[in-house]
Amino acid sequence: MKFILNGGKNMFLVKFLFFMLFLFPTAAKADLFSLTLSQGSHSATKGFTSVLDVFDSYNDGKLDTILSGYDTSAAATGILDFRGIRMILDYTGAGSNSTLRFRIDSLGIDKDFGGTGFTQEQAFSAFKEYLKTNKDNLLTRILKESVSNTPYDSVAGNPSSLMSQMADMAFSNPTMTVTERAVVSGQSGGFVLLSPSGGRHKVKGTDGVERDATTLNLPLGYMFKFDNNWALGIDMPLSYVDMDGSKTYAAQLGLSLQIPLYQDKWLLTVSGRAGATASEDSLSGGVLYMASAASRFTQGLGENTAVTLVNMFGIIKDYTLDVKGYEVEYGLKNNVFKNGLELRQKLSEKTALTVFGYDTRYTGSDLYIDSYDEVGFRFTKYFSKDSFFAGVDLTASYTFGDNYKAYNVGLSFLF
Repeated sequence: MKFILNGGKNMFLVKFLFFMLFLFPTAAKADLFSLTLSQGSHSATKGFTSVLDVFDSYNDGKLDTILSGYDTSAAATGILDFRGIRMILDYTGAGSNSTLRFRIDSLGIDKDFGGTGFTQEQAFSAFKEYLKTNKDNLLTRILKESVSNTPYDSVAGNPSSLMSQMADMAFSNPTMTVTERAVVSGQSGGFVLLSPSGGRHKVKGTDGVERDATTLNLPLGYMFKFDNNWALGIDMPLSYVDMDGSKTYAAQLGLSLQIPLYQDKWLLTVSGRAGATASEDSLSGGVLYMASAASRFTQGLGENTAVTLVNMFGIIKDYTLDVKGYEVEYGLKNNVFKNGLELRQKLSEKTALTVFGYDTRYTGSDLYIDSYDEVGFRFTKYFSKDSFFAGVDLTASYTFGDNYKAYNVGLSFLF
């Protein structure tokens, strides 16, 4: 196994990561949250990248930073765009007898907080505590609405979410697609893989607003290839997503077993993985579990050309997570089907070009984007067993679906 990186290789990887940041800059176009505050004949709107900043304005009596001259003892109306979900927060009453009426018309939610003896800040604190404990599944209903009717949730509902990242990793796990490279290079034993990638996603919600999401991914993996071509792999992808200024972090841990059903032509990979994501900015997060089986069957079309049929089925469920004191639970259960074709042309003894097309579809819990397609190419360079690298892949792809498109580029280094 070759793992130790010398100074030159380290500098190359650092430069590549900086290149990814330059290629996919994190620039905000439209805040993910906005609050329109009205009192009397006055009204003002302010955008936020974090919903907790909105909550702090209410909780700390700082609504005058949004609407100049705001009176904390008088009635007022707030309309909150919660990443695509319209919420209404009406203050009624006056002084120390204030009531906060919270409404989401699309979900039929209409609840009052506070009342006699409550100031506006105290009424909002009661609402926030109710939301934190997820009583009557209030927060779960809001999050399910986000997943099924908006493309902005970090857990599911769009191709930049954790659910899609896990499905993509199980389908085209770079740690487990190294058998061919290992065979060509004449190597066996253990291999370490580093596969940085980045993407720019554009999604459009029901309000017609198109938002940008920048993703940076760093899958780390280790694969051990046995003499009989069986392989055992472990991977730990790390991800960062910036959705118009609202930041999300995610990590996965996967374990895979690759079984050659027919020489190295037909490979079956069974895997299990867990992933976690959290975003204080968007008040979303969750833990997902996934089990999957993927088949890769390759048929030669001549001496230098081959076609590969790839099929995968997976089951994904979620688990409750605490995000900044909020009990976040989605109640998700989805099946994912990913299918595709790859056409590989050998360019020389040590290089190859692969053109691919993949289709992804989800069933089960409602998702805003439940199907999308991806097309792209992969340039592969093989090395001899005496080289530092066993192989290097350069991949570029375009992904598209209803109200969605994305551009992705990445490198895979096999040591």
